[in-house]
Amino acid sequence: MRVRRTLAALCAVVPLAWAAAGCSDSSAGQVVGTRGTTFRQAVSNPVHDKCHSFAPSGVDQVTNNTGVDIVLHKGPNCTDPPGRPSFYLAATYSTTAVAQLGLYRSFSTVGWPPPVPAA
Repeated sequence: MRVRRTLAALCAVVPLAWAAAGCSDSSAGQVVGTRGTTFRQAVSNPVHDKCHSFAPSGVDQVTNNTGVDIVLHKGPNCTDPPGRPSFYLAATYSTTAVAQLGLYRSFSTVGWPPPVPAA
């Protein structure tokens, strides 16, 4: 039995497309910031190239439950006051702020957005 070229091409291309989609960066998920046991803020599906703010008073612990890395900033609007450096947080990791350096007030994503909307 002869296999049609179209069917053969689909059988070769579809698995490659699925593999590429599985390896792409995805900002789908949540970045969760907490301050003590009284405050919790979650940012769902953070947007690439946008600054995301935590509560005005900041958070002291951040968990990155997304597929992309983020940069945490001590100042609002993804800025860092003198002597208070930003912090790079890889995907699926958590961190706690050093008290002397202040709380985290904003973050931005690192990398590229997903090629298709996250479901």
